[in-house]
Amino acid sequence: MSEYNPAELAAKFINYTSRHIFLTGKAGTGKTTFLRSLIELTHKKAVIVAPTGIAAINAAGVTIHSLFQLPFGTYLPKQPTNEPFNQQYNTPKSIVRHLQMNTTKRRIFQDLELLIIDEVSMLRADLLDAIDMVLRYIRKNNASFGGVQVLFIGDLHQLPPVVKSNEWQLLGEFYNSVYFFDAHALQQSPPVYIELEKIYRQADSVFINLLNNLRNNEITVDDINLLEKYYSADFVPAKSEKYITLTTHNQRADTLNKKSLEELAGKSHYFKSAVEGEFAENSYPAEHLLELKLGAQIMFIKNDQSGERRFFNGKIATVIDLKEDTIEVETEGERERIILEKYTWKNIRYTNHKVTNEIEEEVIGKFIQYPIKLAWAITVHKSQGLTFDKAIIDIGNAFAPGQIYVALSRLRSLDGLVLTSQISRTGIRQDQNVSHFAKNKQQQEALDAQIKLESESFLRTYLMQCFDLNPLDNFVYEHVHSYSKDINKSAKQKHVKWAQQLLKDLSEIKLHANKFLNQIQRLSHEQTEEGLAILFERTRLAENYFNPLILDLSARIFERMELVKQDKQVTAFLTELLEMESLFYEQYKKMRKATALLKATIEGTEFTKTDVSALLNQADRELQMKKVFAMPNTLDFTAKKPRAAKTAKVKVPKPDTKEASLEMFRAGKSIEEIARERNMVAGTIEGHLAHYIALQEISAKDILGAKKLDKILEAIKLLKTLNLNPIRAHLGSKYTFGEIKIGIAAHLAEGN
Repeated sequence: MSEYNPAELAAKFINYTSRHIFLTGKAGTGKTTFLRSLIELTHKKAVIVAPTGIAAINAAGVTIHSLFQLPFGTYLPKQPTNEPFNQQYNTPKSIVRHLQMNTTKRRIFQDLELLIIDEVSMLRADLLDAIDMVLRYIRKNNASFGGVQVLFIGDLHQLPPVVKSNEWQLLGEFYNSVYFFDAHALQQSPPVYIELEKIYRQADSVFINLLNNLRNNEITVDDINLLEKYYSADFVPAKSEKYITLTTHNQRADTLNKKSLEELAGKSHYFKSAVEGEFAENSYPAEHLLELKLGAQIMFIKNDQSGERRFFNGKIATVIDLKEDTIEVETEGERERIILEKYTWKNIRYTNHKVTNEIEEEVIGKFIQYPIKLAWAITVHKSQGLTFDKAIIDIGNAFAPGQIYVALSRLRSLDGLVLTSQISRTGIRQDQNVSHFAKNKQQQEALDAQIKLESESFLRTYLMQCFDLNPLDNFVYEHVHSYSKDINKSAKQKHVKWAQQLLKDLSEIKLHANKFLNQIQRLSHEQTEEGLAILFERTRLAENYFNPLILDLSARIFERMELVKQDKQVTAFLTELLEMESLFYEQYKKMRKATALLKATIEGTEFTKTDVSALLNQADRELQMKKVFAMPNTLDFTAKKPRAAKTAKVKVPKPDTKEASLEMFRAGKSIEEIARERNMVAGTIEGHLAHYIALQEISAKDILGAKKLDKILEAIKLLKTLNLNPIRAHLGSKYTFGEIKIGIAAHLAEGN
């Protein structure tokens, strides 16, 4: 038997089956490296999403909420049995009602073959079901995720999804747990569980064994005794020793960093980031305004891009020289001096390439800053993915299962460990739901057998999809029936006979294609060498027969577009024709790809993104598309001039408008004063402050006074509603809508 290579096996499942995959692995086993390689090589049309903005930026993808247009908050697959009076939630009906998918976004979802979800430990089951619902709805396909394959990447032994107690009161009616694997979408189509096992971060067998026991809920007395050897409550390292403190809360880490920086002699130097285009402040991957002094302890938050491997994500260094536009550091250990260069993080969105119709990344924003941060302390959460030689771990009050594992697994070895607090059994314990799910992991023999069966089924289904002209025929049929206006009132209407002939010719081709589908169904079950050879020859001949016919229909659409361009005010019609032509071109590409994929399968060779590109001669098509975009009598309906202008200029990020109101309120100004200075109405300022009351950052009593607040809270409880109008009607005109919003925020903050 060949050596087991889980990464290779995972790649085969992704490229040659349609099964969902859960790819996991201990910290330091190369999950991120696998993702980078997969995106470079896979022949499937793929997008990457992550649960948070920073996770999405780091994964070179987009957030789940932005791609799928999902509102924040709880999602329920159907109405709850008991309607909660004080909790907001979303359902399939409410989400569909607010979906506003443009043509580009719909095409991305319709063409999508592989959805990659990174940092899946933070993904909630209800959010995954919302993704499933949107894909089924847009793709008009009731299979799991609308027929899209999903790759889940992450380590469930790290940080769990966040769910508030009042949210779980709703979710508990529908879900066994909040973890992604308990989503309804996966119950009939569970993912294949593959674990990367080779650890690249640690080499110490004793330490590796300890970490494995932490992951598997098998912690022993010997493990506890081992950890206690590294306990030193009052440990204060010498500044030259370059320890970093891992703690559980942001405030503690920020305080330690600020205090340590203030203790350094010398003046502060400030380095401001540059932000271009669209880049949300809550997704900034580094400090917007970086404050440094000589002697400051920093760590790198990116790997060395030069290829020289002088530093890596998590490497500690010391600032040794500062000038207005220069930062020089000396690394820990090797004591290598490095003059830093700024790094550019990209904010992307997915779009369709105008010529190839492939899903591609469009950079819509950039964040440019030195890839470092102060590193006397960091939270366990933000340390994920980092590697340290020395760490002081202060997590006696760990509040989530898995935090202790995450913290310890950041270290290369136990030699660099100092524990300043006793570790409780509660913090060590892993979640039982995760432990139960981990039992789904299969052995190599079972996976090898499974991939053989799955790949045979995938190939058969894929061939059927590539030569199935029914969806294309249905689209053209609907297009023909959209010609409904009087010929004298519509420039489009005079082309109706052309469209009817196009449909007639396509329908005749479809009849022959349906006969070939029956042949595929019959021949693909013969999985012998001879049977596959016959299938390949029939597929090759079918491609040679159908594709010239498809290209001929495509050419007729291009010719029609040239005629249409002679008229005025036909932008919408031209867009329709362009969308229709792209579907013909997509059908042509599928047939080309089907034959090539079958050939690669028979020959046992890899089939990659490069191979897909080599199948298509883009030169002629590029000329055709340029010709289409040359619009004599109307605007270029494909242009994105406003977007280009926006991304081209550097903008200084605007402060959050709510934060500005908060700062002025904390400075002692009244709502009326803030409204006057900011040229806003008082109700807007009240809305800003209500946001921070709900977050329990300020008190509603300080704004409304105890008496007024109590009256509003009493009305909410009496009426059992959070709607403004009935509360206002009950209280009377002495209470403004803004004041009632503040009262509602206070009610929510109390968790009522």
